[in-house]
Amino acid sequence: MLYEYFLTSIFMGKTNYWMVSTLVLLGIIIGFGVSQMSYFKDIGSKGKTQVIDNKEEKRNPVKAVLNEEQMKAMLDDDLVLGDPNAPISVVEFSDFQCSFCAKFGVMIFPSIDENYIKTGKVKFVYRDFPLDSHPNAGPMALAAECADEQGKFREMHDMIFERQNEWSPSEKINTVIKEYGKKIGLDGKQFNECVSSKKYAGEIRKDLIDGASNGVSGTPSFFINGKPLSGAMPFDIVFKPIFDAELEGKEWEVQYDAAGRPSVKVY
Repeated sequence: MLYEYFLTSIFMGKTNYWMVSTLVLLGIIIGFGVSQMSYFKDIGSKGKTQVIDNKEEKRNPVKAVLNEEQMKAMLDDDLVLGDPNAPISVVEFSDFQCSFCAKFGVMIFPSIDENYIKTGKVKFVYRDFPLDSHPNAGPMALAAECADEQGKFREMHDMIFERQNEWSPSEKINTVIKEYGKKIGLDGKQFNECVSSKKYAGEIRKDLIDGASNGVSGTPSFFINGKPLSGAMPFDIVFKPIFDAELEGKEWEVQYDAAGRPSVKVY
């Protein structure tokens, strides 16, 4: 019916663009909801409908800018790294099977941690955004949440990203997860029961919904004091000037030259 209405409107030269746009948007929202339900019912299983098309090779910037209350809600009840009263709040939406997320976690985050988190300037929250396009991302998100239950989220997070090439193509992901649990010293029985029961699937579902409802469509995506940033950007060129601008109460904007190289305009 939508298709017939659209064609009739176009060929009769009297398109109601507002109506067409509204109906198309409604269709996208309904389709997104169906995909979400399929994913959440069988989190981490193969062959499910993709929730969001994660175009890792393209910049897919988040549009939403959050106010103070929205940013506070975005922090959720996830593990906070750093001083809870730090002046800069960073929320990352990430997928454990995303290569750019691994690049951020292994190569960029340590500099943020050393220079801004440990010095009390930044508090950092990791939130899950696993997609069906990455079939092993869901199980690894569950593994990290279950490790957090025993106070070892960061240890599991780092091992997952550092060994991404090892487990990413695996068809025996549950075996890998059990091995990682042993390597970081978790109580095996508690950890394995937590993972197999999908105990924190609801928490991951909430992360996905919160991210998508605020414009997240690719990973890694960040909100820095409510302002969006997409991609595993270089520390010295992007993250450092952004954090310094925030500390000085200045505005910032990421810009790209003709070759696609990023820089930060501070004003």
